Amino acid sequence: MASNHPTQSQPAKDSAQEEERLEDALYHLNQLHLQLRRLRSALPRMLEPLNTKQPSPEAMYSAFMQSVDSTTKELGSFRDALASREIRTILAKANESQKRDPKGIKQWRAMDDPFWADPDRKRVKTE
Repeated sequence: MASNHPTQSQPAKDSAQEEERLEDALYHLNQLHLQLRRLRSALPRMLEPLNTKQPSPEAMYSAFMQSVDSTTKELGSFRDALASREIRTILAKANESQKRDPKGIKQWRAMDDPFWADPDRKRVKTE
């Protein structure tokens, strides 16, 4: 006779799935944070062609417009990432959690993950 009672492996399976979802969420947030950090230097990078000696005014204008175009693309990419469904879902869950327990979210520090700023680091899944 079949039983509808959950087995012992069910909670472990749910826990592993939840951990994987949380790791994916952290990965998405880390990528968004790296994009935001790069945008901090957007204005200096955009204005750099104006501070360097150029062979002609046309060359200076061309270099400036290229840097503006590049910065505009970076901003658009950040806006798209921020408006993505994954990030909206993650931030909504964080807001719900914070409303339930305002002091329950531990503040993150850079020393918690020494490789957080490395965009080339691959996620290593532990099993």
